[in-house]
Amino acid sequence: MQGGAPVFPRSCMTTYCEERKPSPTKQPDAFRQPQENAWEIGSLRPRLEKKGNLSPCRATLRRRPWLIAAFLLLFSPSLFFVLAENGHAAPPTVLIRWYGHAFIYLIASSGIRIAIDPFGDETVHYRFPASLQADVVLISNEANDRSAGERIQGTPQLFRSVAALGTNNARGLLFRGILTFRDKSQGAIHGHNTAFVFDLDGMRFAHLGDLGHPLSPELLAEFGKVDVLFLPVGRDTLLASELDKIAADLAARVIVPIAYRTDLSGDLELRTLASYLDNRTNIRWIDGSEFSLSAPELPPSPMIYAFRGTP
Repeated sequence: MQGGAPVFPRSCMTTYCEERKPSPTKQPDAFRQPQENAWEIGSLRPRLEKKGNLSPCRATLRRRPWLIAAFLLLFSPSLFFVLAENGHAAPPTVLIRWYGHAFIYLIASSGIRIAIDPFGDETVHYRFPASLQADVVLISNEANDRSAGERIQGTPQLFRSVAALGTNNARGLLFRGILTFRDKSQGAIHGHNTAFVFDLDGMRFAHLGDLGHPLSPELLAEFGKVDVLFLPVGRDTLLASELDKIAADLAARVIVPIAYRTDLSGDLELRTLASYLDNRTNIRWIDGSEFSLSAPELPPSPMIYAFRGTP
């Protein structure tokens, strides 16, 4: 008897350990939890260690606990960064593509594709993308430069002008069509216009169609605060100061000018992009005709995202 714990001969100890092994018909090893008590730890383990029956690694660590601290100090920073990288997925992004005039095409991280105001071939002369498919097509009014939904391929859900008013669900996309006008005379000159607002990947988007008047407080309440605004800047029915007020009233953080004059605008009477951007400094130029955006990338103050050139 040593230290109050019994000491067994080696043969007795071997027999004892063998008797404690579960039979093959009992619980599998993968689910078996080792059970030890105080006298086994206090008496058997030191003797096993001396006779070489305890793992050398474990024996070394028991004698030199500072090795554990050194290992953690050496490797824990890299482990931390690996876990951080794997534990936080990249934020979802929306692909925003401009095909010319007021035609905007969006692809959300879910894969849903939204085409807004695809142009016909009787007015503007931009190249229409071949075999372009979409899940949802939104049309603000029936003018030829904005209403060619039939040119989109696939089997999209199509919402045309005043038929799109109110809250709608299209292939899982919830959007609101808001009644506005293409002039300042309640549509008496150019007719009705439907503006669209919807949320994608944590951001609120608004496409104003062919809006021709400032927004009233009632209309602003229907839109709510907007993150990304597709703003038609070409029509002379709205002054530059009125366009600025619309963007400010909607609290837009990204303003994308659309529907301005280029060499491909045909006979449409529109102001140029340069005219709208005159004396402005909050401009981010987009090379090409598309960019991606996520909610964390939204600028803290309003920024104009202007496309350089034409599609």
